[in-house]
Amino acid sequence: MNVRSRAALLTLSAFVLVLRAPASGAQAITDSSLVPPAIPVASVSVEAQHVGPTRAALMVAAQPSVPAPRLAPAASGPGLSQPQALMIVGGAAILVGAIVGDTAGDVFMVGGAVVGLYGLYKYLQ
Repeated sequence: MNVRSRAALLTLSAFVLVLRAPASGAQAITDSSLVPPAIPVASVSVEAQHVGPTRAALMVAAQPSVPAPRLAPAASGPGLSQPQALMIVGGAAILVGAIVGDTAGDVFMVGGAVVGLYGLYKYLQ
């Protein structure tokens, strides 16, 4: 698309929007105190049509219906407490240290022993 066709399309779009604006009623007066009273014709009553949001629609929009929260089911099996988990992690660190060997393995084994003994201490209290 060249520059001239883009400019023509933009101009045409703006022209259509300007001509369409009065018909859309977006700037219509809806306050009954500002609207002149309607003159009844014979026995036919003419009611003003309301344009725009209403207070009832605002109330519905401000109060969304939220379902009641469901409680999560309790765990069926026995869970591990923190001291039990510490003992398991300490034992796993000792096993890893034994497999690794050398100085790094010794560090893992000592750290695992400390963690496992701390877990045992907390478990026995």
